[in-house]
Amino acid sequence: MEDMLNYCGFNSAFDMIKTNFTEDELMDLLCDLLHENKDIAQEICEEIAYDKYEWVDEERIKADAEDMAYQAYKDSLLGDD
Repeated sequence: MEDMLNYCGFNSAFDMIKTNFTEDELMDLLCDLLHENKDIAQEICEEIAYDKYEWVDEERIKADAEDMAYQAYKDSLLGDD
């Protein structure tokens, strides 16, 4: 791929795609990629929700608190030996 990009005068696939796709084609590509990779889409949306809307993932907070409580319980059992 690097040889092809260099031959065409580009340093990266991103540069080549950005140069040769219209804005609509780029949006369609982004849509396709986000549909194929739900984890990246979720990360992006969570970051936007947190930064722009002050959203907090209450389920994650509860799960983390439960994990911490369980770890403290296990540590207390190990400390009693």
